[in-house]
Amino acid sequence: MRLGQNIGHGSHAGRVRPLNEDYHRVWQFPISSGPLTLIAVADGMGGAAAGELASKLAMEVLDESFNLYVGALERGEPIVGIDKLTEKAVRLANRRVYAAAIANSGSRGMGTTLTCVALQKHRACVGHVGDSRAYLVRGARIYQLTKDHSWVEEQLEKGLLSEEQAKSHEWRNLITRALGTRPQISPDIVEINVQQGDVLVISTDGLHSLVSPEEIMQEVKRTANRQSAVEYLINLANERGGPDNITLIIAEVG
Repeated sequence: MRLGQNIGHGSHAGRVRPLNEDYHRVWQFPISSGPLTLIAVADGMGGAAAGELASKLAMEVLDESFNLYVGALERGEPIVGIDKLTEKAVRLANRRVYAAAIANSGSRGMGTTLTCVALQKHRACVGHVGDSRAYLVRGARIYQLTKDHSWVEEQLEKGLLSEEQAKSHEWRNLITRALGTRPQISPDIVEINVQQGDVLVISTDGLHSLVSPEEIMQEVKRTANRQSAVEYLINLANERGGPDNITLIIAEVG
């Protein structure tokens, strides 16, 4: 099972922020045992160029880690599973961003979210830190595969806030876990089985804070053109104010 050509991706600074500190990538590694696909989004924070640097560093580490993995796999060397690879890559990204932050006084306090999905054959592995999100659209339903690492999400779990209160709370953008803000991080790792016709969606909060999961699913079901869906949903977030950077990847399992 692999991701075919039906994949869309895009990023926009939004209507308020002067810079786009989001970063995203789509990789497809040809492997004799079956292609490995990796999609990822990162939402940098720290102001000026620091957030952009943090999100870019996270992507560079993913690129390095998965390229080394593919090389070892093709040479027949003993390797770990995709879940372990994803976890190690996210942890390494955290160390790289943290090291860069303390090495440069102008980058102190920078960090980034990171949400990635690695897919090979019938298995997908999600690695996640922060409040970017991964969804799975299957049939007429959409499932959120990640849990926001945010203050509001913690209050929701404790029953101290309602869904309606959470949507407009002044601390809704306060995240409790991010890459680069401490020496060690514990990423969430989720493995799922995928099947033909499934659609994977990953986004930064500039998209999903303004566009509901149901609206995402409706657009995914409305058109088979994934790039068209990406552009429509990004435009929708901008029409609703676009206060933050907006990044989205939609990929169909073919």
